[in-house]
Amino acid sequence: MSTSDSLVEVLALVNDKSLAEVGGGHNQKGVDFQRHWAVMRMFELEGADKEDFLFLFEALQDVAVLDSAISPTHICLYQVKKKDRKEWGWLELTGVHQPKGHNQPASNKKPSKAKKSRPLDDIQVSPIGKLYAAIRAVKTMRSEGRFISNAGCDLPLGAGANAATSLPVALSGLGAEHLALLIKALQTMHEAGEDVPDLSLIHIERTNLPVNGMGTQLVGLAHEFLVKRSERHAGQARALVDALLAQIGPLGAKTDTCHTFEDMRRQRGYARADFVQALAVLESVPDLLAQLETWLAALMTEGAGHMQVAAIRSAAAAIYRRQVMGARTREEDALAVACDAWLATQSDPVKLLPFFEAASLALLPSHLSFRKAELFAHLALRALHKCAVPI
Repeated sequence: MSTSDSLVEVLALVNDKSLAEVGGGHNQKGVDFQRHWAVMRMFELEGADKEDFLFLFEALQDVAVLDSAISPTHICLYQVKKKDRKEWGWLELTGVHQPKGHNQPASNKKPSKAKKSRPLDDIQVSPIGKLYAAIRAVKTMRSEGRFISNAGCDLPLGAGANAATSLPVALSGLGAEHLALLIKALQTMHEAGEDVPDLSLIHIERTNLPVNGMGTQLVGLAHEFLVKRSERHAGQARALVDALLAQIGPLGAKTDTCHTFEDMRRQRGYARADFVQALAVLESVPDLLAQLETWLAALMTEGAGHMQVAAIRSAAAAIYRRQVMGARTREEDALAVACDAWLATQSDPVKLLPFFEAASLALLPSHLSFRKAELFAHLALRALHKCAVPI
C-alpha cells in the first residue's frame, strides 16, 4: 500500500528543523502538563466516537493531531503551555508592540516614557508566529492551530470583550486595532502577493486542567469515561491513566531525522489503535484491583502493617500498568506461572496473612529479583483471577 501524499508531507515537515518547537524550553513540569493534556484530549476524542486519530509529540509543534493514522485530511497543531503566574499578554504571545494609543495614561497623569516600537518581524519567534508558520506550511490537508494554556490570554476582542474571560476564540475576533497590527506582522512572513493571513485558523483556549493536581483531575476524567464505556473497570482508572502517561512519556524525546513515516510514528506517535488496545487489555480482565482492597483490609486486621499494605497496593498498581502497556517482563511471566502452580496445591485459606507468608517462603528463593511486597501483589492478583476466572 502506497503512503498517502499527506503522510509524505507530514514526514517532510517534521524533519524541517525550522518548524520544530521541540519543547520550547519547558521544564519537566511543563512537559508533564503537555502529556496530561494530551491524554485528556484522547479521552475527549474517544468519547466523541472519532473514527481515528494520531497524536504526534514534539513534531511541528508541542502536539499535532491528525484525523487519521493512514490517510489524514486534517491536522490540528497545538502549543500547550503552562503558566504559573498571571495571564498571557499581547507581547508574550505575538512579540509585537501594542497598537499606538492603546492603554495610554489618563490626561491627568504624568505620561510614561514612550516605549520603542518592536520590529514587526519579531512575531516570527513568538508562540503565535511559530504556530502560524507551521499551519501555513501544510499544503495537502486542512490545517488549524490552537494555543492551549492553564492561564487565560489577556487580548482585547471586538465589542469590548476580552479573551481571558471568553470561551475558546479565534484570533479573527480580536479588536480592530490589534487585528490589523497582527495581520501586518504576520505578513512579514509572507512571500510577495500572498493572501492576507486567515486568523480564523488560530484559536486561543484556556484548559481547565490545573498545573497542580493535573493527575487527580485526569484520573477523575478517566473514571467518568470508564463508567460510561466499561463500568466494572471504573476502579482501574488510575492504572489506565498511569499506563497511558508511561506510554507517551518517551515520545518526542528523539529529534533525529526520520527516514519513513512509520519510523516517525514509532518515535513520536500514539494512534487511536494504541489507545483502544490499552482499553482492550484493561477490559479483558476482571476489576481485580477493587477486589484486592478487600484482601488488603483483611491483611490489616490480621496484623499486616500499614506500610506493608501500601507497598502491596503500589506493586499491584504497577503490575496493572505494565500489563496495559504490554510491558510485562519474562521474570513476571515466570513468577505468574509459579504462583499459579503453588495456588493449585493449596486449599481455600481461612486466614490470609499465614497464606501469604507460606507463599513467600516457597517462592521467593527462586525469584530473588522480587521484593516481598511484589510477590504478595502477584500472588493476590493470581489468586483473585483464579476466583473470578478459574485457571
